[in-house]
Amino acid sequence: MSAPRTVLVVDDDDSLRMLTTRWLKNAKLHCLEARTGEEAIAVATANAAAIDAIVLDVMMPGIDGFETLRRLKANDETSPLPVVLLTAHATGDKDLIEGAVGGAVDHLVKPFSGPVLVAKVRAIVERSRGERELRLKLRYAEETSTIDALTGLGNRRHFEARFKEEAAYAQRHKQTFSLVLLDIDHFKSVNDTFGHEEGDRVLVHVADVIRSILRADDCAFRYGGEEFVMILRACEPPNGILAAGRLRAAMQASPIELGVAKEPRLITFSAGVAAPSAAADFATHDLVSRADAALYRAKRGGRDRVESD
Repeated sequence: MSAPRTVLVVDDDDSLRMLTTRWLKNAKLHCLEARTGEEAIAVATANAAAIDAIVLDVMMPGIDGFETLRRLKANDETSPLPVVLLTAHATGDKDLIEGAVGGAVDHLVKPFSGPVLVAKVRAIVERSRGERELRLKLRYAEETSTIDALTGLGNRRHFEARFKEEAAYAQRHKQTFSLVLLDIDHFKSVNDTFGHEEGDRVLVHVADVIRSILRADDCAFRYGGEEFVMILRACEPPNGILAAGRLRAAMQASPIELGVAKEPRLITFSAGVAAPSAAADFATHDLVSRADAALYRAKRGGRDRVESD
């Protein structure tokens, strides 16, 4: 069941506020109420996720409707909420301009027509609902676009963004970090012997073990295929090698059962470790290629081993 369409009605005149809410409630709209601009801001902030529109009187004691509108639009939580201004006098160009510049989507002049009020507010509420749903979908798409769907680790796009952040952090704080690039050994034979579904289980298993050895400031990503990469903050190369060693030990302690026969199998990997150095002013432009070269040496050296650049 969807949440009720909700309108915040703001007016210091109790009788007019009650009249406005009565019209809206008769149109099956849920109403919240506020008597002052300050109260409106508090109610809107506390209920920003539920409110679909605000009907706001211009002339109020304390801060007026224009100032209330300005403060609502200056707040990230309430800025998306559409506002309809109510004015008690014939509105001149100055008021119309001030309302439009302030971010109001429409206005009504008191005494207003109930059917016109309902028609305008309902249209604004439905548009607001649609825009909110679109924002949620876009946010979800943005979040999921950085996550590898199979393993739940960050994907390559996420790695590239985080790598830039970590490189900037290293240069700003003159502090190195270790990049560990690893590749599952003989992964093709897993797919050929047990099938691709079991191969996927191996990838998930490796991702889970990687997560288990990371510190709070570390992060890991699926780099592509059977390759993974770890960024280890404030980690000198020797400690990066030790971290890869901890991962090797954790993998050896966690065999995975594959196939119909549930055959236990140890999963091993080859890894390359690289880190920016103070001597090179913590430059990172070639760090991935250096880690990749170290990974290639580990493979050429017999696999199930770690090399550093």
